[in-house]
Amino acid sequence: MQNMSTYHETPEADLAINISSSAFTLLFKGDRLPLGADEQQVIIVETAEEASRFLALLGDSCKLYISPEYCSMHPEIEAKTQILANANHSYNPPFDTDLAVAMMRKLPLDLKSLTKSALALKEGGKMPPLINKELVHKSSDSNVLISEPFTTGWLHYFNMFQETTELTFDHPSEHIQGLLLSEALRQAGIACTHLQGLPIEGKLVLLNYSTNYFSFIERNEPVVLRAYSCFNANEGSQDKNATFFIQVLQWGRICADSKVTTFACMNTERQQQLNNRLEKIASRNKVHFESKVNRLLESELAN
Repeated sequence: MQNMSTYHETPEADLAINISSSAFTLLFKGDRLPLGADEQQVIIVETAEEASRFLALLGDSCKLYISPEYCSMHPEIEAKTQILANANHSYNPPFDTDLAVAMMRKLPLDLKSLTKSALALKEGGKMPPLINKELVHKSSDSNVLISEPFTTGWLHYFNMFQETTELTFDHPSEHIQGLLLSEALRQAGIACTHLQGLPIEGKLVLLNYSTNYFSFIERNEPVVLRAYSCFNANEGSQDKNATFFIQVLQWGRICADSKVTTFACMNTERQQQLNNRLEKIASRNKVHFESKVNRLLESELAN
């Protein structure tokens, strides 16, 4: 696999050069990097299984380093990691979103890749174009809050825009309001499903939305959204759940994250069928509730 590289047969000077050429370096707990290697983008892993998952998630932006000493003490580790990494390598997302959540929470920002992308990372940086409005289910570009994506492995990155005609607030704020951020996260999730196979006419029904806030997000400063989704679809796919996890980053720090679960309808006809079923259920619930209220009122009048 292209994203599976180990270095333990060349001089240390060459090792440092090879390691620095990748965005992330995987290092087994207890192993050591060669002198001069960049430790800022190192991910410590404990097992071959964990290493293989990161290789699958990050693709070619991630390399595995095993020192000669560690390899001699654990001769089976490289082969096992290679086998597992090959098993995880496919055209479909490698694992469910819950597993990705734990991995992404220990993942540094991919600065080496992002600095080569069109995304803005620091004040005054040029913002990339808006994403196609159809990919976030908007009818007007003025309501689109995310940029065209930058993708490495199975992670999608977006810049967040901070103005929309769709939302207004009754007072100015030096921080990005939570409601605005929620809409940007929603749009990023929708975009992920389309990027991974949902037809353009497909629709999403919100099932669950959970967001954690860790720090204020400053206005007029670049914001990066990093997203993963286990969803995948093709022309023959049936309607199914689509779950995604999105982190909000500013200046390299995680300011918020959100896990969203939706139900993906592959076309508008299937969505209408679902809506009809939901309306029937809602109607029955309404009749049942009103019947209980009427019986209670009648009982009180009788007394």
